[in-house]
Amino acid sequence: MTPHHLHAAAAAWSLQAARGHLAQYAADEAAQINAEAMEVPSVLRSPVYGSRTGSGGHGDPTPGMVGIADRPDRRNRWAEMGERLDGRLEWLANQVAPGFELPLGRILLALDDLQPGTAAVVAKHLQDEDGWIRKAVGVGPDRAPLLGVACPHCDERQLHVQTAGPIDAWTVVCATGRLCIGVGCPCGMPGAVEGVAHIWPRAAVITSTNGES
Repeated sequence: MTPHHLHAAAAAWSLQAARGHLAQYAADEAAQINAEAMEVPSVLRSPVYGSRTGSGGHGDPTPGMVGIADRPDRRNRWAEMGERLDGRLEWLANQVAPGFELPLGRILLALDDLQPGTAAVVAKHLQDEDGWIRKAVGVGPDRAPLLGVACPHCDERQLHVQTAGPIDAWTVVCATGRLCIGVGCPCGMPGAVEGVAHIWPRAAVITSTNGES
């Protein structure tokens, strides 16, 4: 896979993890909204007013009290964000892999067959959505430092493993942010692309540097 394909795959797995956080927020919010809907406003529970009766009188809620009881349910903005995300992913998946399965699954299955330029566009869309969701839920990137391993490109020990998704899909990036120079770049990546942030399959970096797998 070219760097464009690796970036797209890493972004897809990262977005799937972020979508899980968003779904949990939406579920928690739904539970809170449901609990609030089940509560009787304290003013209606007051013994001064009692409960509404057919005879009228002081037991009748005032118009303001009825307004409290009839107020609309609070919006679940997390769920709305999830619906917006799902719509965008469905659109993106339909551009590269029409079908009825979940959008991210279709995108991941189609990646190997995409042209590098198309993979780059897909990666950008996924990265934008991932960053948007993670900022909203307050969750940083799923990554961990790769201690004691030098970067294949710059030889500095500032590598990080991107840990979203299954371990076979993990990738490695360099925190220095230096870009690839294309053909002849020390990064050693097949299909190296000038101007693209360096990225490697995890197994390739570890195997090439210290013989582990």
